[in-house]
Amino acid sequence: MKRNLATGLLFLVLLPAAGGAQSIGGGDVTFKPKGAEPVVFSHELHVTSRGLKCTGCHYHVFQMTKGSYKMDMTKITKGDFCGKCHNGERSFGVLDEQNCVKCHK
Repeated sequence: MKRNLATGLLFLVLLPAAGGAQSIGGGDVTFKPKGAEPVVFSHELHVTSRGLKCTGCHYHVFQMTKGSYKMDMTKITKGDFCGKCHNGERSFGVLDEQNCVKCHK
């Protein structure tokens, strides 16, 4: 009985860690803006490849609930949402039309 209880507790402790190892954050998120090609946001690219932390964007720039904000390029080019980093200084800029294809595919 004690062995089963210990095994069950160990399973409950390790289960969340195993689930988190499958993908970073929410995986890929696809945005479908009106009048433009879709944008696929890669958590893997931003977190693993660029070394960013989830809290670097979430709670400061984005909520973690899908659809909680109405994004558009007007806001992004003014430095909101993706434009906080994609400003031509921290990362490639959204104002340069040559960069459109980096996100819109």
